[in-house]
Amino acid sequence: MQYETVDEAKLAAQRLRPLVLVVVAAKLAVSALLLTTVQLPTGANTTEIVALR
Repeated sequence: MQYETVDEAKLAAQRLRPLVLVVVAAKLAVSALLLTTVQLPTGANTTEIVALR
């Protein structure tokens, strides 16, 4: 009985592994897209922001 549980756990892990890889890849892709769309302030803008604080 105990061996069947171990086999089921291995089988479930094997079935879920591709799904986990897809989710991780999607999260990395979304993070990369968000980082590319963020506009960093230029040097002139940072002095104005510092002056306002």
